[in-house]
Amino acid sequence: MLFDINKTNYKYRENFDEFPDIEKHSFQFTKCTCGATESIVVSTVSRHRNFLPVVACTKCGTLRANPYFTEETASHYYRNVYGNTHRRGRPPKELFEEQRRKSIAPFLSDVVEDFDSVLDYGGGAGGRTADFLTAGKPVSLHEVESNYSQYAYDNGILPYDKEKKYDLVVVSHVIEHMIDPVRQINEIISQCCRPDGLLLVATPIIDRQPARQWLQHFHIAHKYYFTHDALIGLMAGLGGKLVKYNGNDSFLFRLGAETDADAIGQLYARSAERIRKAIEAELRPSRRSLLSFFRFWRPHSHSQAAPRTPELSP
Repeated sequence: MLFDINKTNYKYRENFDEFPDIEKHSFQFTKCTCGATESIVVSTVSRHRNFLPVVACTKCGTLRANPYFTEETASHYYRNVYGNTHRRGRPPKELFEEQRRKSIAPFLSDVVEDFDSVLDYGGGAGGRTADFLTAGKPVSLHEVESNYSQYAYDNGILPYDKEKKYDLVVVSHVIEHMIDPVRQINEIISQCCRPDGLLLVATPIIDRQPARQWLQHFHIAHKYYFTHDALIGLMAGLGGKLVKYNGNDSFLFRLGAETDADAIGQLYARSAERIRKAIEAELRPSRRSLLSFFRFWRPHSHSQAAPRTPELSP
């Protein structure tokens, strides 16, 4: 295991209760997005020092929190908790401007003629896609937090129209929050996307960094942590062919491609091997790890307050 909640020598972000009254809600064990159940434990702690069991799939290398929210728990969390704990009640204008500084328009500048209508799915205040308005492209927003969506509507972004199919659908930093990404992305494709349209998926890519840095990504709002190859494999299974990648967190797919099981299997195998090697390299004894151990080791008194570890009902 890379990160143990009982150890005290990690650099956490600010410590706070990520889910008040978590013990009143239900959790469940789930398979990986590739369908496998075999995994190894990577961590038992979030970056805010809350209990969060994270495992790595031995088939495709995807990391996931397991057990994790049921659908009912997730619905409660995002409607009543997430905005207050992670967005901290941030004013809509502030979120919009922050998102706009991370606009996806420059990444898509060379394919801008390939689409007209745009849907920002789960896009907060709509800032990441707002620049397409200046290019004369109608932008719509699908967002559950009404204070943010209303700000977007007041600034020229349209509400999501369930009767419409969009040329470009943007799912930016949403897939890692999904309970069942395969089912939910497939629903977005069938309900929102033009059959041969474009789908942009943005998410933190875990294997861009050494394993010792993964803890900074782990928090209770994220169920999944994808590798580069595992995400491409997942989308290939849903008919998405990679068009371009920005080298960081954004992948553009063209929909309607044929599914190649052998190619997907190779992507998963390569991803799993990369994750296995990253974990082994971090756990391998070294002079640096021994010095770190002796630097931080200290006896623990029996009365030491334990970190927050709520009971999880499977």
